[in-house]
Amino acid sequence: MHDHQLFQQFPLSGEKEISVGKVSVPYHIYDGQGILIGGTADLASIELILQNEVLYPIQTQSGKALMGMWVVNFTEASLGPHNELQFSILVAHTPQPPVEDHPLALLKALFINPDARMFCYGLWNNTETAVAYNRELLGLDAQPNQGTIQLNCGQSSSFQFKDESEQLIVEGEVTLAKQTNLAVGWQMLRLFGLGATMRSFSQPYLEANVVNPRGDVIPTNADARSFLAADTPIVQLFDPITDKLTFGETSKNNFQFQPQFIEQFSPFRFVYLEPEPIT
Repeated sequence: MHDHQLFQQFPLSGEKEISVGKVSVPYHIYDGQGILIGGTADLASIELILQNEVLYPIQTQSGKALMGMWVVNFTEASLGPHNELQFSILVAHTPQPPVEDHPLALLKALFINPDARMFCYGLWNNTETAVAYNRELLGLDAQPNQGTIQLNCGQSSSFQFKDESEQLIVEGEVTLAKQTNLAVGWQMLRLFGLGATMRSFSQPYLEANVVNPRGDVIPTNADARSFLAADTPIVQLFDPITDKLTFGETSKNNFQFQPQFIEQFSPFRFVYLEPEPIT
């Protein structure tokens, strides 16, 4: 796992001292399993969330914001094994024209639009080291979680995340397709175009820019480059009959999320570089 070209191109480059001790940089994930549940959220709620940021939500023609939820079990990482729940809102540093209403609109924006960013709104990890790293070096609003992620004989993934006061954040169970089926593949082809579709399945890793909230650690909405390399990402549509998602009543669950697709990543190889101020 460590000899993958992603880690050769972005190797560990040193150590930094944070509240839990010395940690290696940049952030490396060598193995794990994860899913991205993508969909839409209420635009007015998202604009309220972003009111103190210098960011603009990317919206659909029908006036919905685009948002994703990451559920990942990192089994081998530079910070040690840990899990992660993250809510990501699709944004840009400048206003963008509305995008087509489509279940895979979030994926198209990430692949096609160089201005698209993923704003990290909620982030929970189950180890003190991961929480400290994300808060103190990456400027993210990381919090402890009490979470479980279970693969059920490769047929489905069930998960439950609670915050440190044992309040439910989210729980659910989603089916896991064996491969991207032909119908979804055709949807991607028509939506992305042939070139982008081929690149999405053939390039060695996917790149996305993540933006932190403005805060004491990083006072600006800075971009951090991230890279994800899975052997064969699998895309499927969210099925409300077989796929279940329930949010708790915590303060972060205020966006009226409507899931539309699921993307699987395994093994989950990942690099997150430190944020770079916008010039």
